[in-house]
Amino acid sequence: MKSFSVILGILFTVFTMTAQAASPKPSGYLSDYDRLVEGEYLEAWWVDMPAIERSKSPVVLLGDISPIKVKDHKGVSVEEAIAWLKADLLAGATVSDAAGDTPYRIDLAISYMDPGSAAKRIWAGEFGAGHAQLQVEGIVTDVRNNTVVAEFAERRRSSGAIGIEDLGGDAGPHIIEHLVNLIADDIDSELRASFRVLE
Repeated sequence: MKSFSVILGILFTVFTMTAQAASPKPSGYLSDYDRLVEGEYLEAWWVDMPAIERSKSPVVLLGDISPIKVKDHKGVSVEEAIAWLKADLLAGATVSDAAGDTPYRIDLAISYMDPGSAAKRIWAGEFGAGHAQLQVEGIVTDVRNNTVVAEFAERRRSSGAIGIEDLGGDAGPHIIEHLVNLIADDIDSELRASFRVLE
């Protein structure tokens, strides 16, 4: 009975940790990956805080969202992932598609997208097999002087509840949508944290 409880505990732990941050891989979209450090919410983040502190507006204008060396996959396209990312960012508190008087613009790139393998997740998802992965990178620019004030990269992976989500069919597209949502939330939270001194 005790061993059964231990097994259940292990499965629960694995189940609750299915969407994890992984180390971002340089794609060439950002100018300097070496200066990125772990942010409060984002896996890799750099910010010029004095420049941000001069601003009186915690709103950032949404610029371009581009695919960088990524391709469509069965069940999920790059275009869909971009649309999800845009919608999730605009649903947050910091990013807007209305220019207003904000001095900052954020441009993003989806630099890695792989919905993984449903079969591998079902059979060995708890060991990392078949994980879906998504990487998003971004640049925040002060449009008044065209100066970069922040850069970031975040890569997340998920086994879809160690393959359980795949029992009804390939959950890869749904997992990618979920990863987009998590990354967008981290971006929004990190930007809000950067502007916290002004609130």
